[in-house]
Amino acid sequence: MGTKKQWTTREKLAIVLEGLKGECRISELCNEHGISQGMYYK
Repeated sequence: MGTKKQWTTREKLAIVLEGLKGECRISELCNEHGISQGMYYK
């Protein structure tokens, strides 16, 4: 596998806010961004 992506604070915030909108399931959101659900909730 490749190296881990280093997420900026702005990127993290955008992903969490997208999840809070409730327009899609968290699992779909995580798949779209290539992160685990554990990382999302952390």
